[in-house]
Amino acid sequence: MAVSTTFHKARRWLPSFLNRFSDTQLKTFFRCWVAVWVASLLMFIQPVLSNFGADVFFACVAIFIIPPSEILFVYILGVLTIWLGVFLAWAWGVITLKAAYAARSNAETQALLASLQQAVGIQAQATGRPGDAISQRLIFDGWMLDTRVTVITYCMICPFIYLMARLRAANEKATLAFVFSMLIIDSFLCIGPLLPEFDGLLPLPLVKPTAVGLGIGLACTFLFFPQSTVDNILEGINDVVEDLKAPLQFSFATSSLQLCKADIERLAKSQAKVIAGYRKLEPSFAFLPLDFSVGCWGADVVKAFEDSIQRLVRAVLALSEFHHSSIQTDIQFTELRRQFLDSSGEALGLKKASEERFKEVGSHQRAQLAELANTLYEQDHSTLEELATKLRQTGLTATEGCLEGLNAIQESLQFVRRQHWYNKASAAEHDQAHQRIQTVLAALRETRKTFLHEMTEKLEEVYDPLFDDFAADKSQPSNLSGVIIFMNFQEHMVDALTRIEVVLEQISSHFSTARRIRPWFPTRLKYAVAWALKERTGAPISSGASTKNPEKLKRNETAKAAKGKGGLILGARRGYRPMARHPAAKVILGLYHWLTCDEGIYALRVVVITIAISIPAVLPNTAGFYFREKGLWALVTAQLGLGIYIADFTFSTFGPAAGTMAGGILGLLGWYMGSGSGPGNPYGLAAVCAIFLIPLLAIRLSVSPDNIPGGALVAVTFLMIIMYSYVDRHFPTYGDPGVGYTVFWRRVLLILIGSAASIIVQIFPHPPSAAHHVCKSLSRSVRTLSDHYALLLSSWTYSQADTRALVEPIWMDLTQTLHGLIGPIFNLRFEFSSSRFDSTTLEQIRQLHHHMNNNLARLLVTSAALPREYQDQLAQITGMHDHRCIGEIMAVLGICEQALRTGDAPPEVLPTPLVRRALDYGRSHQQTRYVLSKELIRDKDYQQYCVALAAYIWFLARVDDLVLVIKGALGESHLVAHDLPMIDQV
Repeated sequence: MAVSTTFHKARRWLPSFLNRFSDTQLKTFFRCWVAVWVASLLMFIQPVLSNFGADVFFACVAIFIIPPSEILFVYILGVLTIWLGVFLAWAWGVITLKAAYAARSNAETQALLASLQQAVGIQAQATGRPGDAISQRLIFDGWMLDTRVTVITYCMICPFIYLMARLRAANEKATLAFVFSMLIIDSFLCIGPLLPEFDGLLPLPLVKPTAVGLGIGLACTFLFFPQSTVDNILEGINDVVEDLKAPLQFSFATSSLQLCKADIERLAKSQAKVIAGYRKLEPSFAFLPLDFSVGCWGADVVKAFEDSIQRLVRAVLALSEFHHSSIQTDIQFTELRRQFLDSSGEALGLKKASEERFKEVGSHQRAQLAELANTLYEQDHSTLEELATKLRQTGLTATEGCLEGLNAIQESLQFVRRQHWYNKASAAEHDQAHQRIQTVLAALRETRKTFLHEMTEKLEEVYDPLFDDFAADKSQPSNLSGVIIFMNFQEHMVDALTRIEVVLEQISSHFSTARRIRPWFPTRLKYAVAWALKERTGAPISSGASTKNPEKLKRNETAKAAKGKGGLILGARRGYRPMARHPAAKVILGLYHWLTCDEGIYALRVVVITIAISIPAVLPNTAGFYFREKGLWALVTAQLGLGIYIADFTFSTFGPAAGTMAGGILGLLGWYMGSGSGPGNPYGLAAVCAIFLIPLLAIRLSVSPDNIPGGALVAVTFLMIIMYSYVDRHFPTYGDPGVGYTVFWRRVLLILIGSAASIIVQIFPHPPSAAHHVCKSLSRSVRTLSDHYALLLSSWTYSQADTRALVEPIWMDLTQTLHGLIGPIFNLRFEFSSSRFDSTTLEQIRQLHHHMNNNLARLLVTSAALPREYQDQLAQITGMHDHRCIGEIMAVLGICEQALRTGDAPPEVLPTPLVRRALDYGRSHQQTRYVLSKELIRDKDYQQYCVALAAYIWFLARVDDLVLVIKGALGESHLVAHDLPMIDQV
């Protein structure tokens, strides 16, 4: 199927610089550009401008805040979230004004109105100006202000702002609701006390253009290149599959054993790209029951791919993580061994190496690791090199089979995605595509069988000269690291091949339905509510057996069956608390923590800055100045400029400032290019907007989520300069900021005032540190890993199905938590913090936690499938069930948890390295061992045993690395004299 050739032929008419963008990206950009340009035209239509007023540009702003770049139902949910914030703020504002005006008697109101009319008459006679203009100026200068009205307004609106800020901090999906609710409630706060009487339509000048802008965006989503959820998911799967090729192409390069840190970074970037692509795809599955589409596959068919694609991603990432760990271990051991040897190549003693070469933090642990690395290198390095050379072609063939399978998946999904009522493939094309799938499937099955056979043959060939030696000297344990490493590689590669086969088999089974084009209608609507209310909702919540994947249904039943066995173990994670607090103390303590947590402090800061910036709006001496200078925008800037943590604050402060400056410069260029020295021609300004909105929209669509406020403010400032300048020349009103450059410097001044206020409130009295938050999250992750390790020891006799049901929730929850820390850790480089952990160190700790979690999960599932004799052998060779070994591991994990939480340096002497202690335990306590033979290499149980053994050793190695990383950041405490005799303890 020449998909790429057809695609490029259809794009020949495009300029060359646009060919690097996909057709979907170009269609999405065109749809958003049409929406934002049509909204900008409203500024120059006289009837609309007369009805909406100077805030008509907010129609265009609303589209920049939430552009129609998503699928239909995602956009609808975003719009509904905006309206939730608008209506909540509007309703509470109306209630507030009613209550506030009730505090002032009708007689007092009439007396103020009479004095206002008298003052208007006097000034009208003196100046000759219209009475309405004078009355408006006096009202907004604070003539009708009353202290009781102002106090009640603040007392009722501030709690609403506090609750909305807490909602925004607790659930990021409420950000749009928070932004628009602040715009509405601020108008009630700053203008409501100035009015002579109740006005429930006060926010209407903002609401009307917002409604029109969102309506235009919704219409463009329907009219211009509409994209269903099914199309979006199929395209997303295609992108994820494309991203999976890079880790696979890299996979067998590790056989050379000559890689460096640059290879680790390259592999880590490819892994991060896969994870980012999949996380972007995953929430789309939640909207399948809401989808309306026309094609050959509906929501139920596409939903069936969710589990298989997830398993495919996991398999490929597990393979790449295996290589990542192998490279990292090889580099680490090479460096340690180099430091352990003297200039002549002779090994130094353990004590001498510790004293002479390791003059840094963790010297004793590094010396022990160096001795271990040197021992392993001398025992099996030549065998490893020989085995890697022989297996290179075998692994390369398997990798090529995986890549061919991924290509077939892409081609099949693109074929299905192109099937619409206007573009239906012929029967011959359909049969050809189906035959392609069957051919690749057959080749994949043959590749898997050949790979398993050749791996076994090569292992036997390399170790054949040693079989007789192993049998003759059964008392001496042999180093079989090569067997263990390459059996792990075999397991991961076979898993990747199998998962690709499963996806292709699913595509083949559903391919018969690709002949028929039909409309597909929404099935259930409750997912919209679940998506909006639940912070971690990323996938649908199945409610009926008819739409469940049979394999997933079976797994859910297994989890229910295992709940009885595992309930005690999972409940034991909470530990034992012999002394319970009094219920009243629990309530008081809970309320205190609720008020002083990060979300509570953030909400309190928002309230404080609201009061500080808005007070001049309700003081008689400053009310007029505040209204004329549009102080409301300084208030909004200050509110939105606050961040939960200081790193977020850096983005939300400096990003908008930079965006305002850039937008102001573009706005000045646009106004003077379209107007010159004249009042501004609507046709010329419309043409200028059509051109200038292209780069502005490109900036908005391309920025990362952290930079969206800054990217949106580029367009907002541009539109404000154009709009206010045009209104000042054509429809002058009270409080117009001027024309061109005058609007620009006043806008910049408002941003600076709001930013300065947010800086003061954010920093004093104590800035919230994201580094401390990340450290606490990672500390809780160590506790979860300890629970995970305890679960491993407690569920030793469980079946594989029961163990999988127990471990998957812990593994998935911790994986999501660790992935969620990627952004905050990256943002730490923009934070001024007193923490001794920087972003690089915390990222290393996060990656170590991720590897530990994966190794424990693999060990749990793999060991549960082993026969009893292999389980006993695994426990004997590692000391996994020895109470002393368990206590040492728990102690090290507990010290790491405490160090991350408190920042205290761990002790110099710890029971590390745990890897060496485990190997020493096996040498001392192993009663029986398996003699390596051809039969043992072919034994599938022995292969699983090797996988479990490697997972446990790598888990211990990552714990050792975690100790060294933490010591590298915090140092060591409780130093022990170095002249004491060093005794190796088992």
